[in-house]
Order: sequence, then C-alpha cells, then structure tokens
Amino acid sequence: MKIRVNGEDKEVRSNLNVHDLLVTLELNPVQAGIAVAVDREVIPKTKWQATELRENSEVEIIRAVQGG
Repeated sequence: MKIRVNGEDKEVRSNLNVHDLLVTLELNPVQAGIAVAVDREVIPKTKWQATELRENSEVEIIRAVQGG
C-alpha cells in the first residue's frame, strides 16, 4: 500500500502499524525522542502498536537530536 512519510511517498506492506513502520525505516521505536503523527493526529507511544496505517495515510516522524 502507499503512504506518505515526512512528505515522501512510500510503498509498504498492508497491515502495518506505527511501530512496525519505524522498524521498517530502521528507527528504534523504543528510543526516546521520537514523535509520530498520523493524518495530523499525534499518536502516543503507548498506542503505536495498536495504530494501523491505511492506504494514503500521511505520517510525520520527528526525532529530537542533541547538539549545540
């Protein structure tokens, strides 16, 4: 199925949840400092495994980084 991640079209498998998407994108879902919104709704980390993505979902992933 097609979804949009941070403004970029992606082809992913069906029945993918937010947690699995992060793993697919080689991001560590248990790492602190990651926030995810699906269709402009922020999804709490506790609901990532229960939040299934649908065709044409728009996902924004934000990662906090340290630096100066």
